[in-house]
Amino acid sequence: MEIKDLDYNIQYDEATKTVKFTGSIRLQNLPAYEPIKLFLRDVAKLCQGAQLTMDFRELQFVNSSGITTLSMFIIDSRKSATYQIKIQGSLNVSWQSKSLSNFKKLWDQVVLEIS
Repeated sequence: MEIKDLDYNIQYDEATKTVKFTGSIRLQNLPAYEPIKLFLRDVAKLCQGAQLTMDFRELQFVNSSGITTLSMFIIDSRKSATYQIKIQGSLNVSWQSKSLSNFKKLWDQVVLEIS
């Protein structure tokens, strides 16, 4: 499964249960993020009883609407609690250490790896 755009790519690897985000996501508003929201819901269905890894290490930028969309996904995941989430980030990408750590505040079961 994959979402491709000129500026970003979101790819799900079923073998490793990893969603990898690359590029820069700068969509205009929350409704524009609906395809990404639906993509993440579909991936979550495939990860029941397992750990879903969300790899942001190569995502250079995501705007506030994107952070909101990802936050809503974390909250929905917490409510269902049928799989675990591991977040991978990079200290080399300025927005990641602060923004990704907020996901742990939304759901204390999120495993956070920022290196």
